[in-house]
Amino acid sequence: MFGEENAIGKLLDWGDEKNRFKIIGVVGDVKVDGDYLPAGKSLYRKLDTAGFKWVNTILLKVSPDADAAFESRLSKLMSRTLVNSNLEIEHLEDIRVFKNNITIIPMIICIIVAAFLIINVALGLFGVLWYNINQRRGEIGLRRAIGASGSSVSLQLVIESLMLATLSIVVGTFFAIQFPLLNVFGVPANVYIIALLLSIAFIYLLVIVCSLYPGKQAAAILPAIALHEE
Repeated sequence: MFGEENAIGKLLDWGDEKNRFKIIGVVGDVKVDGDYLPAGKSLYRKLDTAGFKWVNTILLKVSPDADAAFESRLSKLMSRTLVNSNLEIEHLEDIRVFKNNITIIPMIICIIVAAFLIINVALGLFGVLWYNINQRRGEIGLRRAIGASGSSVSLQLVIESLMLATLSIVVGTFFAIQFPLLNVFGVPANVYIIALLLSIAFIYLLVIVCSLYPGKQAAAILPAIALHEE
């Protein structure tokens, strides 16, 4: 708020000139929304009895050995001081866990859904490649008969799968690149770019893994049997 200048002693305008505060200290960054979100601007203000009715949160520093009996005495004292108010005592650690869960739980749900979709994609790739091999047994047998090795046949199927995956990635990248361009969700562009590159690498890896076994099965087709069946 004050650049490289020392903030101690400066006045902070809070809406209008009547609400001006003098800064008497500076603390470290406060992650109000949890550990997984960037720190925001926070303000601690000393209170007096005249300002209690305008406050909805009071932060108290207590000794580590404060127990339930202390909380009971504190609750009674605050109830007598803040008449006709709803009072609730919360621990900072509990608030921190709650804020973190707000971020973590949706991520866990998305990971479960993504894992389910990945399994379905992998099974679909296996099925499509297996069907493709059965439909092309005559072609594979002919290639083997004229001297093609089993590894070249397997490599051909893997390369075909990668080429099809590349066409899909080009289309998907066109839509994915719109997120950093439009600054969706306020996430930095480099996060989107890194996620996009990792996703592309994972898709290629998934395609290679799913096409290796069908390719190996295609390489094991005997030319005489394939041509006879054809």
